[in-house]
Amino acid sequence: MTSTNYADVKGFLHDDELIRLLCADRSYGQLFDAFMGDDFLSVDKSMKVPFFAEVRDYVGAVERADARAHWIVKAIDAEDILAPAMGAICFFLDFFTHTISAPTIITRIDGELYKATRVITHAEQLTGANYTDIPQLKEQLVLDLVNRWIYGDEDRNPNNYMIRYTSRNDQVIIAIDFSNVDLLHPGTKITGNPKAFGWERSEKTRYLTPLKVEHFQGYTMRFFDMRFSGFRAVGKKMLLDLCKACLRFHPDRVKLSRTMADNILQRIDYVHDYFAGKFPRDAAAEKDDKYSAMGDTFTRIYKEKR
Repeated sequence: MTSTNYADVKGFLHDDELIRLLCADRSYGQLFDAFMGDDFLSVDKSMKVPFFAEVRDYVGAVERADARAHWIVKAIDAEDILAPAMGAICFFLDFFTHTISAPTIITRIDGELYKATRVITHAEQLTGANYTDIPQLKEQLVLDLVNRWIYGDEDRNPNNYMIRYTSRNDQVIIAIDFSNVDLLHPGTKITGNPKAFGWERSEKTRYLTPLKVEHFQGYTMRFFDMRFSGFRAVGKKMLLDLCKACLRFHPDRVKLSRTMADNILQRIDYVHDYFAGKFPRDAAAEKDDKYSAMGDTFTRIYKEKR
């Protein structure tokens, strides 16, 4: 079992630059207040943006309070705010539950609506990495399933994650792209296989994780509590406040916020209970046959001498 405490995000990130980049130097309340205000970003069309973003009509932006913080932003119409608003809700929930993901929000700059994502520098895509064999990469993806299941975030493939290295050579997985989340589908949407650990979806061509079901064998609820402890602390009022803030530009924000908050809370309970029913609380004590045999031999010789 891992000796890494992934719930200690600041400790895991280690480096001041990476901690600042992923906002781990702030509390949830501080981040919420900073990112929910209008005009905290300033568009900078001279800023170089990644090619994949440029071809999708994104431009650069910087935080007015910190010019080192670079974002990519794209203007959106009022009728298109629902999907990016749900993505913002999921980012804030990731942050609250000690999950590393790229800051993603919906905001207003100079009176115009934008969806915005913070640029993750010096990172590479998970695609091509041997994440099924490298324990540190696999463990982070194993934990990440909890979040994506709760959010109904299907179609999670290696392109939806980035990797950054710390100065200690730790490999940090950063979740990106929340365009497929579904917080409005009634209830849990994705159900657990009743016989053996696994999940059942109506959209069979989509994935919740790049991992296969067998990669989850051998873990315990104590391991998954690094993630569930955060989700179990999510309350109804906190969720309603978050949803209303992220949906503040939507005319039906009150109704939608209630629906999303109810769905999220129901899914948290469902996913937690399902995992608890499939994974042992603690790892079973392993019996070392070699030393057990030695002990049996010693006992036999001792009895013979007597």
